[in-house]
Amino acid sequence: MTPPHQPIDLSGRAKFRLSGPDAERYLNGQVSNRVGLATAENAITACVCNVKGKLEGVVFVSRPADREDAFLVDAPAELRESLLMRLDRYLIADDCAWEDVTDDFALVHAIGEAAPSIDLPGATWKQANRFGAPGHDLWLTRDSLSQVSEAGGGLLEETAPEVEAFRILRAVPRWDAELTPDTLPAEAGLDKTAIDFHKGCYLGQEVISRIESVGRVNRSLVPLAILEGNVSAGDDLFPAETDEDAKPAGRITSLTNDQRLALGYVKRDWTAPQTKLVTRDAEGKVTVGNLEVRKIE
Repeated sequence: MTPPHQPIDLSGRAKFRLSGPDAERYLNGQVSNRVGLATAENAITACVCNVKGKLEGVVFVSRPADREDAFLVDAPAELRESLLMRLDRYLIADDCAWEDVTDDFALVHAIGEAAPSIDLPGATWKQANRFGAPGHDLWLTRDSLSQVSEAGGGLLEETAPEVEAFRILRAVPRWDAELTPDTLPAEAGLDKTAIDFHKGCYLGQEVISRIESVGRVNRSLVPLAILEGNVSAGDDLFPAETDEDAKPAGRITSLTNDQRLALGYVKRDWTAPQTKLVTRDAEGKVTVGNLEVRKIE
């Protein structure tokens, strides 16, 4: 599947700015990735966790071009209040401060190596991998959004079918679908993209490092091909070759509009590509849908 050609409008995401002399040191103690890797030209992914190593948010971090002592952070829209409170909670004697800039900026993402050419003062594309493929982010004032739309041939909504299909194919988790406060980062594959296991301490590091040393989690997020039948997000998944008394092996979390692809959490014994799974009726006896685990592309 080829990625969407038009840029994606992510302006609805929550956006924060952290600035001050202690900004880098403080943020490094709050997120799972090394924030020194975030620059004006490159955005990184990071997890915000609680002391049990479970997610309180997944963010993208970069720097503004005009300030060396500041960071730009964006997160799912539904976390605007709770995540800002969480990030601000441990600011005590640190010489830095958070500011909610959600309403001040628009945010656009273009999937691919090249980004549309624009001529906006102070607006530059920065590398960012948001959909399991190389791409570029652009922070800009909201009144400049129309110019980016014209340069890119229009903008897609984050929930557009082609965007959602590409996300599911690449097994990129979304908050309130694959990601919740009960999720461990490694279950969603975030240990491969959003965690630096060699950086200094941060909240939840002890649990996350322990999981890394064990080398496995009890369940993993996998893409699923829907071979036949109608399935829905929330349906339990069962091994195809088991009796009616078998316990669920996983659950569907997202699926494409055309009912061809899905995402789901599957227990580790059933995550190998080409593993056959089924969904069942309310009584758990009749097979409703047939699915197959696919390799992440």
